[in-house]
Amino acid sequence: MNQDRHATIGEQPRLRAVAAQPGFTLIELLVVIAIIGLLASLLLPTLVRAKEASRATVCRNDLRQIGIAAHLYADDNNDTFFCLQGGALPYGGEWTLGPYSTTLHAPSDFDAYWALGYYPYFSGNQKVFACPDGKLVDEFHDLGYNYPHDFWANSTYGMCQYLTVPYQGTGTQYGSGIKGPLKRTAYLSPTTTIFCQDSFEALMDGPDDSLGLFPGYSQILTKWKPGSAYADFYGDADLTMGWWRHNPGCVILWTTGNASRIHYNPQGVDYRLYTGERPESLPW
Repeated sequence: MNQDRHATIGEQPRLRAVAAQPGFTLIELLVVIAIIGLLASLLLPTLVRAKEASRATVCRNDLRQIGIAAHLYADDNNDTFFCLQGGALPYGGEWTLGPYSTTLHAPSDFDAYWALGYYPYFSGNQKVFACPDGKLVDEFHDLGYNYPHDFWANSTYGMCQYLTVPYQGTGTQYGSGIKGPLKRTAYLSPTTTIFCQDSFEALMDGPDDSLGLFPGYSQILTKWKPGSAYADFYGDADLTMGWWRHNPGCVILWTTGNASRIHYNPQGVDYRLYTGERPESLPW
């Protein structure tokens, strides 16, 4: 009995010694938290850039696949990319007849997305046309359409009509006798000719809805900026970011099959990058 009592009494100093060890003070904890917050603030931009670079890489890889499909099509179709009579292209961005339909548009339909012309050549994988940063695409709100965004999510790359229709505007290098559709061998500068690109619009007419600064224009994309009539249909969003979506920049597929990113330039690029003619300046 006494022996147990003595043992208990003998242990008490050791218990007190353990309990007396100091912990972190409030100030020390606040300093540690501040350091962690500082490190996080330093690392966060790096992580954001890395994530954006990853999405841009996915975009480039998808565009290269599209390029392969396009050239396979041209190999089978008289050296010409998909188009309608005279080189015309479908106007819309729709894959199916409606958001609740699985029936595909005919490639020649007015509302069809131009990619339908190449459908067998990419095994019908519509996701290839969904840019990871393609949040802003034309959903045709100005025509009264209010379909879910997912209906348009695989229509994030745009094509300019001058890919297949010869440009006959001021300063054309083609001359007056050329007729559409343009063949691959007709491009005067194929390495600097845009096949398709990041774009809010599925079909770009040229002067009003591309990055090209065409003759007679002093600015690009004016009708897509905040405060414009079109922007009003999208909550006054800056719709130009549909073209400059990569941090900001634009990923482009060239007719030679390579894909690259051009840096943001509010002044635009030489319009001849869209017409297949020899440009006077390059965006890199």
